[in-house]
Amino acid sequence: MGLLGASGYGGGELLRLLKAHPGVELVGFSSRKHQGKPLAAAWPQLWDERPFASQEEVLERSEVVFLALPNGLAMEIAPRALAMGKRVIDLSGDFRLPPGVYEAWYGIPHQSPTLYREAIYGLPELHREEIREARLVANPGCYVTAATLALAPLAAAGALKGAFVVGLSGVSGAGREGEGTFYAEVNENLKPYRVGGTHRHIPEMERNLGRLLAQGRPVRTHGEAGEVRLAFTPHLVPMTRGILVTAEAEVEGDWRQEVLDELYGDFYAREPFVRVLREALPETKGTYGSNRVDLKPLYEARTGRVLVFAALDNLVKGMAGQAVQNLNLMMGFPEETALPKEGLWP
Repeated sequence: MGLLGASGYGGGELLRLLKAHPGVELVGFSSRKHQGKPLAAAWPQLWDERPFASQEEVLERSEVVFLALPNGLAMEIAPRALAMGKRVIDLSGDFRLPPGVYEAWYGIPHQSPTLYREAIYGLPELHREEIREARLVANPGCYVTAATLALAPLAAAGALKGAFVVGLSGVSGAGREGEGTFYAEVNENLKPYRVGGTHRHIPEMERNLGRLLAQGRPVRTHGEAGEVRLAFTPHLVPMTRGILVTAEAEVEGDWRQEVLDELYGDFYAREPFVRVLREALPETKGTYGSNRVDLKPLYEARTGRVLVFAALDNLVKGMAGQAVQNLNLMMGFPEETALPKEGLWP
C-alpha cells in the first residue's frame, strides 16, 4: 500500500493505522513539502527510518493507493493510478459528488468528470457490497459521516423530510494548515463558521439521505435519490479532535422513544463500528482514538421533536479509520482489522 499526502493530519493517522495492519506492506509515502526528509520530520510519534518518497515512486510500488491530498489534486492523479492498474481510495472531496455539483460547491473545475460514475461512495454502513468490488472509492469526511449515520434510519424508513444539523469539530478537522487555528485564536473560544447554507458538505449529506429515502437499504451509490433539505451549522471547538453532531429531524409519523430505539437498534444491529446508546448520550471523549460512532436518538415528548446525537473521532472514523475500513472490504480482510473499537480515556 502507498500513501500520497502523508504530512497532513489525516495522512499521519492513516500511516499509524496502516503500520499496525497485519495484512499491509506499506511500500511508500509521499509529501511534496517533506520529500527526501525522514518520516520523523513530520511525525515524531511514528517509528520508520524511510524518507518521504516522490509521488511517482509511491505510485509505481503500490497495489492500492490512498490519496490524502487537498481538494482538486486527486482528480488529476486518480486516472493515472487507475490506468496503472492500481486501486484508489480518495480521502478528498473530488469524487463524492456529481461533477456539476462539485464545481458549484467547491469552485474547482472537475478534471475527471467521467470517473465519477465509477467511484463508489465509501461509507461501509450503507455501501459495503459495492465497496468490495470498487476500483475507486470516495472516502467521506467527518461531518458527513456523523450526520448521515445519525439520520440514516429515519431516511431509510421513508420518514425523514428534512433536518437542522449543528456540528462541533475539534481543530484538527480544519487540517494542518487550516486558517484561524492558531492557539491564541482557538483557545477558550467557540465560533461558528461557513454558516447560512454555505458549507460544502451540505450537498453530500443531502445526497446520502436522499438515496436512502428513495432506495431504502441496501443503497446504491449511483441509484435513485429523493429530495431531503438539510440546514447545517458547523462550529470550531477548542479541542484537538472529535466531532459531535446534534440533528433535529423533521419527520412524518409517530416516533416515540420505544419506536426510535427499535428502529435504530435494528438498523445498526450488525454494524461493527456503530453503537446505539440507550441511556447515556454520545460524547467526543468516548470515541477518541477509535473507529466507532456513538448514536443516541431521542424523542422529546414536550415538543414532539426527534433529536439524534452522534459522536466520532474526526481523524479515525471521520477519515483515516474509515479509509482502512474501506481497504479491508476491498482486499477481503476482516472488516475490523487494525481498527480500534475502544476509545481512549481520559
